[in-house]
Amino acid sequence: MKWDYLLFYRWLALNVVGFAILWVFHMNGMVEPVFLGDSSYIVYVIAGLFLYGMVLCGFRVWKTSRELNWVKRGDKGKLKEFADKSRQADRESVKEAFEIKLFARISFVKYISSSLVMLGLLGTVIGFIMVLTNIPANAVGDAAQVGKLVGALTNGMGVALYTTLVGAITNLWLNANYNMLRTGVVNLIAAILEPADPQ
Repeated sequence: MKWDYLLFYRWLALNVVGFAILWVFHMNGMVEPVFLGDSSYIVYVIAGLFLYGMVLCGFRVWKTSRELNWVKRGDKGKLKEFADKSRQADRESVKEAFEIKLFARISFVKYISSSLVMLGLLGTVIGFIMVLTNIPANAVGDAAQVGKLVGALTNGMGVALYTTLVGAITNLWLNANYNMLRTGVVNLIAAILEPADPQ
C-alpha cells in the first residue's frame, strides 16, 4: 500500500536530517575537538550508548510500523490476536493491558535517553575534580607554575564542558526519537481497539 511503514519513514527522515547536520559540523572541524578534548573518554561512552539506543529505537519503530500496517489492512498481527482474545473483558481493561504491554517494550529508549544526560553531568563533575586535583598548591603565587595551572584548567574544563554538551545533544536527539515511537505506539493501540468501540 501507498502509506506502508509511514512511521518508519518519518523516523528515518528525522535521523537522516540529524546525521546530515552532524556531518556538516564534522566537515567544519567541530566534532573531532569534542572527542580529543575529553581525556576521561566519557564522550565515547555517551556516543556509544546513544548509537545503541538509536538502533534499538529503530528496531522498535520498524516493528510498530509493521503492526500498524497489519491492523490497517485488517490482517491478524500478534497484537490484534491479543485484542481479539480480550474482547470478553471490558474495553478499559484491554486498553490498560495494551498500554502496559507496549509501553514496557519502549521504556528502555527513555531510560537510555535519560542516562545520556546523566553521563554528561557525571563528566562535568569529573572535569571539575580533575581541575581541583591537578592544580599544584603553589601554582597561584608562582609565575613558573602558570603553565601547569593553565594545562590543568584546560584539561578539566574540556572534560566538563564537552561531556555536558554531548550528553545534552544526544539526550535531545534520542528523546525526539522516543516521542515519535511513543506516538506510533499510541496510534497502534487506538487502531487495534477501534473496532471494539461501540457503534
